Amino acid sequence: MKQEIIKFNFKFKNNDFYVSNKNELAYKMIKKWPEWPTPIVYIYGSEKCGKSLVCKLWKDLSSSIYINKRNFLEKLIPQNDLLYIKNHNWIIDDVDYIISFEDNKYEEKILNLINIIKTSGKKNLLMASRKMPRFLDSSLKDLISRISSSTVIEMRDPDEVLLKKIIEKYLNERNITINKESLDYLINRIERSYKSALKVAKQIDTMSLEKKTKINKFFLRSILN
Repeated sequence: MKQEIIKFNFKFKNNDFYVSNKNELAYKMIKKWPEWPTPIVYIYGSEKCGKSLVCKLWKDLSSSIYINKRNFLEKLIPQNDLLYIKNHNWIIDDVDYIISFEDNKYEEKILNLINIIKTSGKKNLLMASRKMPRFLDSSLKDLISRISSSTVIEMRDPDEVLLKKIIEKYLNERNITINKESLDYLINRIERSYKSALKVAKQIDTMSLEKKTKINKFFLRSILN
């Protein structure tokens, strides 16, 4: 399918989200909001497949409260205000991590939030995880059941074509040319993730300015080593 690039602004490092057949379903669901088929959408996929980018895109669209493994103790745990929960959209990223944290100490908090969102009929919850719902490490059958009954979407790792597009576009915007041979060489030696592609593109940008040289295999070796 044709590549599509969506620009969005938020206080995170990555500004472009690239749509391909690996993440198209997740993107379409975000674009469809607020006409979601269920109040809760659950996205899962391997680490660094782009789930957090999808979450942050929807955060920008929905003004939702964003919870992840770095802030959940602050944002999720103290939250007992029913009215406050009902009047906000929510995102829980890193769901699998939070559920299993400290022997499932906080899974009831997540279940409570899910129940409130499902019954309120006013707001939405987006969840992201590395695991399918049935593989979550939860002792609460009701939690797994609630998540499984939501709209569940798989995000797959970016493929070679998508990674090339990410790197090419980043460099082209900075008037840096990379030929096909060098790009193929690079793609075969980096991790297949959004994070890795953007990281190496930024390294090429910085090093090419410093060394003032063409992008070739010798140049790329100095970055990859």
